[in-house]
Amino acid sequence: MSDPQVSIDLARIEHNARTVVDLCRHSGITPFGVTKGTCGMPQVARAMLRGGVAGIAESRFENIRRLRDAGIDCPIMLLRSPPLTRVEELVRSVDISLQSELQLMREISRVAERLGRVHDVILMIDLGDLREGIWPNDLVSTVEEVLTLPGVRIAGVGTNLTCFGAIVPTQDNLTQLVSHAYKVECILGRPLDWVSGGNSSSLPLLLAGGMPAGINNLRIGEAILQGGRDTFLTEPWQALDRDAFELTGELLEVKIKPSMPIGQSGIDAFGNVPVFVDEGDRLRGIANIGREDVIAEGLIPTRPGVRVLGASSDHLVLDLTDADPPLKVGENVSFRMNYGAMLTVMTSEYVEKVPMLDVRETGEGRAYAITADAVGGALMVVQGVAERIEHLGFVHREDEQAVSLSICGHRRDLLPHVEAAGQLHDALGVIWIDSDAAMMPDSDDTAPPADNATLRRMLTRLPPHVAPENIVLIGLRNAAPEEVAALKATRMRVFPMSEIDAVGLRQAMRDAIAIASAGTRGFHLCYSPTATDMSGWSGGIGGITVRETHSAMEMAALSGKLRSLSISGIDAALPSPIVAECANFILSAFGKTIL
Repeated sequence: MSDPQVSIDLARIEHNARTVVDLCRHSGITPFGVTKGTCGMPQVARAMLRGGVAGIAESRFENIRRLRDAGIDCPIMLLRSPPLTRVEELVRSVDISLQSELQLMREISRVAERLGRVHDVILMIDLGDLREGIWPNDLVSTVEEVLTLPGVRIAGVGTNLTCFGAIVPTQDNLTQLVSHAYKVECILGRPLDWVSGGNSSSLPLLLAGGMPAGINNLRIGEAILQGGRDTFLTEPWQALDRDAFELTGELLEVKIKPSMPIGQSGIDAFGNVPVFVDEGDRLRGIANIGREDVIAEGLIPTRPGVRVLGASSDHLVLDLTDADPPLKVGENVSFRMNYGAMLTVMTSEYVEKVPMLDVRETGEGRAYAITADAVGGALMVVQGVAERIEHLGFVHREDEQAVSLSICGHRRDLLPHVEAAGQLHDALGVIWIDSDAAMMPDSDDTAPPADNATLRRMLTRLPPHVAPENIVLIGLRNAAPEEVAALKATRMRVFPMSEIDAVGLRQAMRDAIAIASAGTRGFHLCYSPTATDMSGWSGGIGGITVRETHSAMEMAALSGKLRSLSISGIDAALPSPIVAECANFILSAFGKTIL
C-alpha cells in the first residue's frame, strides 16, 4: 500500500441506516440520510437507501451532481443555502432545500417561475444554537412574505442544533418547533409535509422516548456513518455499528527516541505551542498520514498499545512501545475516527477511498444461465459451450445466484443484459473490453443505438444501481475526436492500449476489477472480439493478444466477483476459428485452467 487509504464497509452503513429507520418509524418519523461526510459517495448513498432512508441530504452541489450522475434519483435535500449565483442549479437539481433568508427565496422564486417549476423549502427556525435560522419573532412575517412568491412552496419547518452553539435537542426546544409548525399550518391553511427536528444529535432524545409528537423528519448522517460515535458519547447505542470506516497508513520509521524534544522550544508549523511529558526513551513510529489528510486528535488506534502523539502536515507520530503485537517498518497501522477526522479523510485527495461490500457466495454446484440470439445459439451448440461449462462444475439454473452468459450479434444488443444484471444484483460494476470507444453521438435516442454509439447510450441511461465510478473500459485503440471529448467528460476509468503497453494487461485488469467491485455486488463483463488481435482475421484490430484475453477472463473468474458476461459481435460473418476462440474465452471466464 503506497498511500493511506480509508476502507468503507457499506454493509455496516446499511445496517446502521436500517436500525435508525426502524427506530424512527415507531414514532412516525421519516429520516433522510446525510452523505456530506463522504462527499456524496454514490455507494454510501445506495447503502443508506437500501437501509430504508426516504432520501439523501447533501450540502454541496458537486456532491449532488455526483449522486445524480450515478443514477440516484431519490429525493435530494440541500442542507445549506446556496450562493445567489447558484440558485438556478438549486432549482434544477434539488427537490427540497433548507432556507432562512428572504432575499434568497425571492431569487429562488424568480428562477423557478422562469423555469416553470415550483421549489419546496423547509423554513429553518433558530431555537438558540445561533447558526442559520429565522428568529421566532420574525417567523409569521417571513411566512406571509414567502406566500407571495410564485415558484416557492413552504413544505415544512425545521431547526438545527448542536452544530455551532452545541445546544442539545430537548423535549422543550423541539416542542417549541412543533408549536411553530402549528402556527405556520394555520397561516397556510394546510398541514406541512415536514417538521424536521434536527440531525443525529436528536436520536438520544428519541431513543429515550422524549421526542415530541409532531416531529416527522430527522436528517441523519453521523449515526449512520459512524454508529453514533460522536452522538452517543457517554452511553453508546449498542444496536449501531461504529466500525464502518477504517483509516490505514504505513509505518515509514520505527526508532527508539527520547520522549522530550531537545533544544529551545517555540511554536509548531500550525501556530501551537506543543506540550510534552517526559516518559524517558520510547519506541516511536512515523506513518504516512498527516494533517493534510486528517485531524490527528480524532484518531483512535485499532491496535492495543499504540498512541497518537501528534502530526505534522505529512507525518503521524506514534508511540509504539506497548503495541501488541509489536510493529515494524513497512507494516500497516489502522485507526477508527471521530466524525471530524472522517470528514477530513474523505475530503483529502491523498487518501484512497475503498468502499467494500460482501459478495454473496454461490456455494457448491455453482449455477449458470444462458441467453443467445440465433447465431449465438448456434455457437453454443457447435462449440458445445453449455456442456463444457457444466464440466467445470456448474449446473444450469435460472436464479439470482447464477452467472449469466449472453451472446449477441451487435454491441447494442448488450444493453438489455447489462440493465437486467444491474436490477438483479442491486449494485453492479461494469468492465467493458473493446478496442472501439463506441461513444459516437447518439442522434435518435428513441431508436436502438448504432454499434459505435452503444457505450454512450449506456452511460446516458445508466441501469439502476450502476455508477459511472464503477465502469471501466479496457483495450481502447480507436476513438474519434468527439469520442475522446465524451470519454473525458465521464467518470469511468479508461485503459487505452498505450497504458496497457506500459503497465501490462494483468495490472490493468487487476485495477479494473478493484474499480468495478468497489462497493458493488460484483461486475458485468462485456467483451467484443475486436479487442483481440487474432491471427487470420482482419476484424481483430485490437492490441490485446489471445493469451492476454484468456488472462483477463481467468482473472475475472478468480476474483469471485464476476456476476454476468456478455459477448458481442458473434454474427454469421465471423470466421469459425474466431468463433471457436471466443468459446474458449467464455470457458476461461467460467474458471477453466490448464491445471
